[in-house]
Amino acid sequence: MIIDGIAAGISGMNAAVRRLNQSANNLANISTPGYVPSRVEQADLAGGGVAVVGQTALASGPIVSTGNALDLAIDGAGYFVLQDADGNELYTRAGNFSLNADGQLVDQTGRLVQAEGFQAPQGTAQIQVGADGVVQAQSADGAVLAEGQLQIATFANPGGLQAVGGNAFQATDASGPAVIDAAGQPGYGAIASGALQTSGTDIVSEMVGQITAQRSFEANLKTIRTGDEMLGTILDIVG
Repeated sequence: MIIDGIAAGISGMNAAVRRLNQSANNLANISTPGYVPSRVEQADLAGGGVAVVGQTALASGPIVSTGNALDLAIDGAGYFVLQDADGNELYTRAGNFSLNADGQLVDQTGRLVQAEGFQAPQGTAQIQVGADGVVQAQSADGAVLAEGQLQIATFANPGGLQAVGGNAFQATDASGPAVIDAAGQPGYGAIASGALQTSGTDIVSEMVGQITAQRSFEANLKTIRTGDEMLGTILDIVG
């Protein structure tokens, strides 16, 4: 029974550390465009103690106007689809995009934004992006020089996505595979052009969560110490 109590305390400490680490990550991204905070989920074990069973994505942040035509936000569900230098498909809510030297839409790290058929040619004077994700390169007189379609991905469990750096994620077994369609379709958010989604981190909730996790860690540590002392006393008696 004492060993079981120590094991339960260790599992509780591990879960508390996971919650603290996730909360710290949420707070570190309080100024990151498009960041969607997550919460660590845990469940009680039949034999005592707890286990971390996954993460749940929390609410997205508000959308704010920037006036930059290449700043894009998804108003609703979904992620922009990126491709890195190795051809891997990644996903992000951060829409602070730009054009590279080849006229392709890229994120802040140079990863390609998947916009089928779009490449702005020389002579492009402005970029227009519709709520449906149609991207147009236009001349000074409004003539369409190139057109493409932004791809939006949704997941059965967005909280299961794995962060890979640069405010991007990759799919996992926990998230399920990406289901890709055009913006504005049923179940997919519309595109807001000239705007960015701010971080969804709520500093008050995160601070309260950190205090709760810290108290949980301390309580489980006390349980382990008590069990260790009792076990030591029993061994002294037996010895």
